Amino acid sequence: MSFLRDPKRFIAVLIAGVAGLIVLIDFTSIVSPIDTVARLLIDWAALLAVLALIVGLLSVVNSHLGRVLKRQPDWGYSLVLLLAMLLVIISGTVIGPTPSGYTLFPQGLVEQPIRDVFSAFYEPLAASFLALLAFFSLSAALRALRRRTIDALVILVVAMLVLALAALPQLASLPLLGQSVAWLNTYVALAGARGLLIGAALGAVVAGVRVLLGFDQPYLDR
Repeated sequence: MSFLRDPKRFIAVLIAGVAGLIVLIDFTSIVSPIDTVARLLIDWAALLAVLALIVGLLSVVNSHLGRVLKRQPDWGYSLVLLLAMLLVIISGTVIGPTPSGYTLFPQGLVEQPIRDVFSAFYEPLAASFLALLAFFSLSAALRALRRRTIDALVILVVAMLVLALAALPQLASLPLLGQSVAWLNTYVALAGARGLLIGAALGAVVAGVRVLLGFDQPYLDR
């Protein structure tokens, strides 16, 4: 713990550790003073996150606006990004729904205009990208067949069964087919997903403990 020899780093680690410990204790107890302090710390963290988001947004605008004004290579992409950013900000904070239509400068952050923007622009683009995955999946299946290994064959067979049942639900009525795929989804796939979640949770806990103890110092870029 080299930060013990540096008073400035020690103070930063001490503040971060105490704040994290207070919030952690608040999740496991209902002590009123700790709850009040924890809520205050969470509010401060949310405020700092908003300020960081605003700074990052201004940085992106400054960078891409400079590229557009100077007509640098691929400046059209920067223009599209700026227009999309402006559209999302306006639809989320300026335009609000009313019983008779839309109003300017609503009282709070609205959701319906954002959903309309996503339905009009984002969802068709996402569907197009997902449609391209079919060709990549076919290419991966062909490469798996060329390897001629048991693992690749099992993955390919299971994938084909799942795709067939998704495209033709009536196949589930065939003997053993529907039950086999349901068993794979219920036990094999669910067990793998739970293993991934448990591993990710343990990794997050270890990372948090390392920050609380001062071994990792992300707030000092270390």
